[in-house]
Amino acid sequence: MTKTIREQLLELGMKEEEIGNYCSDLYVLKNSISDKFVSGYEFKQNVKSFRSELDGKIWYEILFAYTEYYKNRG
Repeated sequence: MTKTIREQLLELGMKEEEIGNYCSDLYVLKNSISDKFVSGYEFKQNVKSFRSELDGKIWYEILFAYTEYYKNRG
C-alpha cells in the first residue's frame, strides 16, 4: 500500500504539530526535512510557500496532498 505524503513526512522525522491541513491541502512547516521532501516531490508545481500570520513561520502548502480528506468524505 502506498503511503500518504503525511505518513512519509512523519517517517522522515516531521512532528505531528509541524503538519496540518485545510480540506485537501496539506500544510507542512518549512525545515530541512520538508525542504528535502519538496525538492524531490514529483508535483512541485502544486507546492507554494507562505508566512503564517499566526506564528510568523514559513510553511509549505501542498495542494490536494491531504488524501485523508477524500477518504473521510466517503
